[in-house]
Amino acid sequence: MSAIRSALDEMTATAEDTMTLDELHADVVELTHVRQMIEVLLARRIGALADRDGHIEMGYPSPTAYLAHQGRMSPGHARRVVANANAAETAPASFAAWEDGRVSTDQAVQLFALAEALPDVFPMAEETIVEIIEDLTVPATARALEYWRQSVDGPSDLDPENQMMRRGVSLSKTTQGMRRIDGWLTAVAGEALEVALGALLPPPDVDDHRTPRQRRHDALEDLALAHLDHGNTPVVGGEKPHIMPVTDLDALRGLAGGIHETLDGEVIDVDTLRRIACDASITRIVLGGNSEILDVGRKTRVWTAAQRRAIIARDRHCTAPGCERPPDWCDIHHVDHWACGGTTSVDKGKLFCRFHHIREHIAERLRRRMRERIEG
Repeated sequence: MSAIRSALDEMTATAEDTMTLDELHADVVELTHVRQMIEVLLARRIGALADRDGHIEMGYPSPTAYLAHQGRMSPGHARRVVANANAAETAPASFAAWEDGRVSTDQAVQLFALAEALPDVFPMAEETIVEIIEDLTVPATARALEYWRQSVDGPSDLDPENQMMRRGVSLSKTTQGMRRIDGWLTAVAGEALEVALGALLPPPDVDDHRTPRQRRHDALEDLALAHLDHGNTPVVGGEKPHIMPVTDLDALRGLAGGIHETLDGEVIDVDTLRRIACDASITRIVLGGNSEILDVGRKTRVWTAAQRRAIIARDRHCTAPGCERPPDWCDIHHVDHWACGGTTSVDKGKLFCRFHHIREHIAERLRRRMRERIEG
């Protein structure tokens, strides 16, 4: 072990910016092989320790608990290592192929899981299966193994009836207004969602520092808002479903102390409110004392259909530098917000996709604060 540590210390001491691309490539490839060798060796060692009840002697109830503590692993990671160790007996040909480097760790894990799921039939076909997948990629391996599994065991999660029983999505609201989404999609629903989100995920520009998770979130938001704006949604109470913020003029002007919340009482930030109001239908409701409704004005459109068509014809896409999101995925932004005296005219509106619309309102808020500091 000391020799391994010494070699790793020597490699760690070499700064990557002093290496050529060929050297970096060679090291990456070799390190992946070494990593697999270490994973195999770890599985063999923990298997031998468990066979002698070493974990019990050291005060742990299971090999998984031992690994989780001693190796600082998550319970799931520790369970996978123990499962790999057990595969030396339940799937010896697969373990040998993993040890020899004929299959990768990701392929071996799939083989081990199949051996565990089908202990009666897998041993008879194991060597043939290993030969078939040796030259396959990891996704191709998954497909080949699933086809074989179905041929001997029938449908599993791919069975439409099973998927329909398991399908479901949970949407829960946190105390701060954020939502948590969790669930299982059928293969068809999952594919449809991936395709829809993929269409809304153009390559990020150099100024787009969102994580992949954040970009998928924003694409999902675009998808939902586009459906509300343009989809064939059912009419409820004489209107199509829509987001209904409640506000007053102070909040629209970006002043402190105003009202900015949704119809069900959830407070939203002023910047989000002003962004929504850039391209929305507005209904005026005048309240008297004790919230008595004195007058309900006719719903009006901030931007008329003709104005929107004119702005689309001029801008063609999001006007942020380097962004070409199409008009259907864009809002019309007031260059000078109408609540602060700006006019709703074609020359004072521009197309922004929702990502850049949010960024513009954040920048606007920062500019406003800077002016206040200078003037104050």
